[in-house]
Amino acid sequence: MKKSFSWRVFISFGLFIAVFMMLVSGVILYISPPGRVANWTDWQMIGLTKRGWQHQHIIFGFAFLILSLFHLFLINWKAFLSYLKSKTAEGLKSPGELLAIIILSAIFGLGTYYEIQPFSAVIKFGNNISDSWERKEKKAPVPHAELMTIVELSQQPGLGGDPEALVMKLKNAGLKVASVNETIAGIAKANGKTAAQVYALIAPSESGTYKLQGNGVGKKTLQEIAEEAGVSSTALQLALRQKGVEAKTDVPLKTIAESNNLEMGELRQMIETIISR
Repeated sequence: MKKSFSWRVFISFGLFIAVFMMLVSGVILYISPPGRVANWTDWQMIGLTKRGWQHQHIIFGFAFLILSLFHLFLINWKAFLSYLKSKTAEGLKSPGELLAIIILSAIFGLGTYYEIQPFSAVIKFGNNISDSWERKEKKAPVPHAELMTIVELSQQPGLGGDPEALVMKLKNAGLKVASVNETIAGIAKANGKTAAQVYALIAPSESGTYKLQGNGVGKKTLQEIAEEAGVSSTALQLALRQKGVEAKTDVPLKTIAESNNLEMGELRQMIETIISR
């Protein structure tokens, strides 16, 4: 006689698989690099990128929720109500266990929110593992540069400001590029490369150091410096902000240095490094 399909067994196996996948994806996301590194280098583990593991975690989380609701309301509803009534009555007579788990849950939630030990140590441990993936030579020129279009990237210091020229570099390297409005991530995916590899093809091949020209550099505005170097003043301003230096494009460098508690030589070297990149 053919055995009928058992929904109880089906849901039980489904719950086990969902919990297992949530556990695996949760651990991997706990130790994965920050998004700016994972997306730039196309970081993968067991064949999936960080975004891929995030999607797995979300989908199996929903699967667990749906299967739990089916398990509760379609299979064990009567048993659950009976159990709830008996335990509620029992809990009112002896509320110690309920009070204990409520207090413990509150401690976990508040301890995590206020970063109290040992909860902060668990978070810090995961952050340390995530940060250990990052290497200086693998950093993007700016955070989430993979989301920039060729037009936007061309405005970065040292890239010339001509998006068509950058597209030509990529095409000469054998890559397919549809337009200057494509993002670095899109080009990388279409050509089976990482965003870092695509950027390496359009970044300046020479690493010579740019030097600010002429006397009285401190009297020149950031706009004037950018024009002399052939870079975007806005991009130069943003690059300085990345380094913690606030600067207006129409303000002299000496004033910028003073307002940011920097020596003029420090600011000058910082700008030269940015332009040389």
